[in-house]
Amino acid sequence: MEIKVRDVDTGAVNVLNDEARKQNVSRNELLKRHIEDLAQFNGIKRAEKELDSTISRVGDALEMTYNRIDQLEKQSMKMYLLLATVLDVDPEEVDDYLEKVFKINI
Repeated sequence: MEIKVRDVDTGAVNVLNDEARKQNVSRNELLKRHIEDLAQFNGIKRAEKELDSTISRVGDALEMTYNRIDQLEKQSMKMYLLLATVLDVDPEEVDDYLEKVFKINI
């Protein structure tokens, strides 16, 4: 595909010509590389933004999950203590029993 650029400053054209000579390519090839690099860079930046957005959503979901698990743990402890109270069992004895029978470290 062809692209034409008009009214480019003479100084800028001279810089492009010098750079093209240094790289041993035509001015057209130099400009083509710059344009393609720019397009690729913008694509990478867009992908990075999408990745940041996804990571942010995952972080939010993990935080929500952590909070729910924390609440469940608190509720479970309350139920455990209530059950021990109702059954008139010492919670420490239950802990020892669970440790011995099920090898659960509480």
